[in-house]
Amino acid sequence: MAGIAMLEGWTITSVETIENYSRTDDTCLCILDEIKNVSLANSEDTTDVTGKNNQALFTIKRNKAVTGSGSSGYISGNLLSLQTGADPISGKIKFRKREVIKFTDADTSVTLAEDAVGTRGAEILNCIITTVGGEGAETTKKYEQASSATATKFSYNTTGKVLTLPTETNSKNGTVEVVYEYEKDGASVGNQSGTYGKTTHTFINCLGKNTCDEIYFVQIEIYRCDWNSNFTFDLGGDAVEHPFEFKSLVDKCDGDNKFWDFKVFRQA
Repeated sequence: MAGIAMLEGWTITSVETIENYSRTDDTCLCILDEIKNVSLANSEDTTDVTGKNNQALFTIKRNKAVTGSGSSGYISGNLLSLQTGADPISGKIKFRKREVIKFTDADTSVTLAEDAVGTRGAEILNCIITTVGGEGAETTKKYEQASSATATKFSYNTTGKVLTLPTETNSKNGTVEVVYEYEKDGASVGNQSGTYGKTTHTFINCLGKNTCDEIYFVQIEIYRCDWNSNFTFDLGGDAVEHPFEFKSLVDKCDGDNKFWDFKVFRQA
């Protein structure tokens, strides 16, 4: 009974981490350490068997289920991977940029802020140039890229970020609006239509305290944590939280048909 008593008379004071492991080789896939909140909803279906005067004689119970939800205080790429089923990648990642650059009548070229990448000879996805004539009249025209600048085409030097203007815009003031892609060392995770949330071996680690101010370590082990793709990012002025939902599945292989285990010990 002494051990059983540890499960009585205390409260959880904080959720420390949620650790997610591969069910195949126990690789640590994700650790969430700034948990705003987390909940475990346990349910079952019941049907009353009734007798005379519709009195309940006994209850048939079935279809136990466990679902979980919560939110992280920051966006986690690894959590996104669990939710979407996609594997994150790192390295050279493409970003898109729209840039507007002014030029004067003395300029024959402009310099971009980033190195445009893409198909050689077609790195610039869109180029619109507006020039101002002698009497202040504006002319706006879309131009195509070529290997060298002509009267009606521009060129781009991939080594110097230099865009050479069409010669018909020379000796004029104006602006050039360009759209292009550039690369940076970064990371990415994608939400593909044909992939879905992963299933992990998950541990929710908490701290608790009883009425005697004794500290307890609490661990909720979820043997088959099935993550889903139901989450919403509220983008705006406030800090963006990362919500999550999951379902606990019965583990018929290694978990003795359990949804979860609730474990506790008193810290020294």
